[in-house]
Amino acid sequence: MDRGSRDRASRGLLDPSNRTVDQVIEMSRNMDAEPLGLALEIVRSLETVPSSRLANMIETQVYDPEFTEWLELTLLVRESLVRQAPVNAAQYWQDFHYGHIIDRARFQTLVSSYSSFFPTPDRVAVLLPFNGGLAAAGRAIRDGIISAYMEQPGGSAIRFYPSGDDNESALAAYHQAVRDGALLIVGPLRVESVQTLAGLENHAVPLLLLNDPGTGQEAYPQQPGISSLSLSQTEEAAAIAERALTQGQQRAVMIVPESNWGQRIEAAFGSAFVRGQGQISASAYFNPSASDHSAVLTDVLKIDESKQRKQALQSRLGIPLEFEPIRRQDFDFIFLAADSKQGRELKPLLKFHNAGDVPVYAMSRVYSGRAELDSDRDLDGVIFPVTPWQLQAVGKPLPDLESLRDGSFGNLFALGRDAWQILPWLPLLAKDPDLEFHGNTGALTLQADGHLSRQPAWARFSAGRPIPYLWPDQH
Repeated sequence: MDRGSRDRASRGLLDPSNRTVDQVIEMSRNMDAEPLGLALEIVRSLETVPSSRLANMIETQVYDPEFTEWLELTLLVRESLVRQAPVNAAQYWQDFHYGHIIDRARFQTLVSSYSSFFPTPDRVAVLLPFNGGLAAAGRAIRDGIISAYMEQPGGSAIRFYPSGDDNESALAAYHQAVRDGALLIVGPLRVESVQTLAGLENHAVPLLLLNDPGTGQEAYPQQPGISSLSLSQTEEAAAIAERALTQGQQRAVMIVPESNWGQRIEAAFGSAFVRGQGQISASAYFNPSASDHSAVLTDVLKIDESKQRKQALQSRLGIPLEFEPIRRQDFDFIFLAADSKQGRELKPLLKFHNAGDVPVYAMSRVYSGRAELDSDRDLDGVIFPVTPWQLQAVGKPLPDLESLRDGSFGNLFALGRDAWQILPWLPLLAKDPDLEFHGNTGALTLQADGHLSRQPAWARFSAGRPIPYLWPDQH
């Protein structure tokens, strides 16, 4: 029996998280227990208590101060594991819990001991497309996985399988990985292949899919042991809607391309915004291949109506009038779904049409990922979601990898890194739906359906460079 199987069997037979809180309280009063052993048993026993409930019990002082400290220890250990910052957490613990039997050194040992219960499986298979339309994306994700693996191999062996450009190839790669003894499979990437594997009635090993198998009526059932991680564009659009609403901005103008992608983003943003009691004041649709979008903007901003009012008034009065066209005033911000080239064309036009002072929230595609300071000055002021990896890479030398394409595929490289680094923590995230894994793509939480929901970092263009952006309620 391999190490991963032994650990899973051991946890199934002797899982301390089956204890009640009252039983944990009684255990914590054992003054004869060895400190580290006692602390480890308490932390493991509270695994199924969600972080939000732990925080609430700590804040409201439901229990006596001695046990409350154990609750604080549990929460801090858990968060330090998935945030990968045990040294800082150890110092924090010592500063605020001086005199506790778990001191700074023991805290670090405790984190190390606890992490041993969450090993990466011995044999991991990765299914990615290395030919066809998604080959470039597959190579960027592969290099991200290898980068993270080289930093934290965890005693595991990793093997890549080409998932091809159709469902049959992906299914064949999956079955081959299972026959080769894979204990966990990452991938595939192509959405139709993801849906095929997500719909398997009997999956032999756990799966971490690298795309969203679908939502709503089109959702494919995700059984226990199947999770999914992606750079979901619809989820990103919904995150922008939610962020705007938290700022009290309840009226939006949408500017989206006439394309299938534009339709999906419009639907995702619009439904999330309206669901949060927001109002879509107007929508504009631009031709992605056109270079002049003036007519689209004058129409959606009602500039032409303003000019028509001037002409009507001049006609009635019979004299020429000095007149500045006025745009519509019934919106708080502009939602822009555009790539970097389109954004550079549209943003200056908004300023020209007297909408330069209106907040513009754009999809992540507005940032090419490359250092293009002169061109991106036209995007100054635009706020957009971004992966933390891309934001940290601004102004720094990128890894010497052809797959990164000078940074334009940096988000996919980040996805690959997260796909490897999150593997050990999936069981803990499944027990604690509030726990956030702070990864290269954003803050990830595991939903009940197995989907890893992503909260991105945020950036704003300044002097042509993306800089970190904090929303007013985050200051």
